[in-house]
Amino acid sequence: MTERMEAVALALDAYEQHLLGDLAHGHRNDRAEAEGLMHALVVDLITYGESNHLDVVDLLDALVQARIDRGGALINPRYSFRLNTEVQFRDQDADDHRGFITELKSSGSGQDAECVLRVPGLIDPQHTTTSQLRPATRLAPVPTRTRGTVFSALEAEDTIIEILGKLTSKRDIPPAPEVVADLEELSTALATWSGTTPQRVQHYLRYQAKVSLPPDDRSPAARRAAAAFPNSIAASLAAEQPTASTTRPPDPPGTNPHPRLK
Repeated sequence: MTERMEAVALALDAYEQHLLGDLAHGHRNDRAEAEGLMHALVVDLITYGESNHLDVVDLLDALVQARIDRGGALINPRYSFRLNTEVQFRDQDADDHRGFITELKSSGSGQDAECVLRVPGLIDPQHTTTSQLRPATRLAPVPTRTRGTVFSALEAEDTIIEILGKLTSKRDIPPAPEVVADLEELSTALATWSGTTPQRVQHYLRYQAKVSLPPDDRSPAARRAAAAFPNSIAASLAAEQPTASTTRPPDPPGTNPHPRLK
């Protein structure tokens, strides 16, 4: 049993002892009792979180969606990936990077989809197919001093971009030590997850922070949602708006116009 699993078992020991006292079997020896105890603990965690204004439900929603991404008896996960799914290559001996799906193009029902993978710390996007990917190992939660606990790689990326954006906009004000510490720890955690380095993660996301600050100051999550909006509906809405500039942000330094194919 791993250290984290033993910590969970100890937490259930305490929860069981406090609620039920001494039992003949206990959750460690009775499967039905273990499941019932875990269900009760999850419900109590949600209630505790809501009463203390802690975000627990969003985490549970993300875990449920991650299970959907992994599929089940009737779902092949290679066909069920969505935009922004956290994935890694099936053959990690050939490529040990992890990242997020940014584009999906289906070749037809039951066929592999072509996709583009964004890896934090790599400028060039990775082109591959869904059959080469599987859901990524989740990032371990990262407690921060100024942004609460970060529960996913995507949230870590968003938080780093937010921190870098604010530091860039306030160059004349020395950053608070706790903000710098959060930036370093989040960059290290995301780099370890993605298979790159903290320096490359910050270099890549610093560029994203510079070019991704829209006039309405939307969050990174809001920008992703807008980018993933159905094209036909988005086109109809755009037709009702004044013509927007077609100027695109410049490519980041060192961008390879011909990224390698997987």
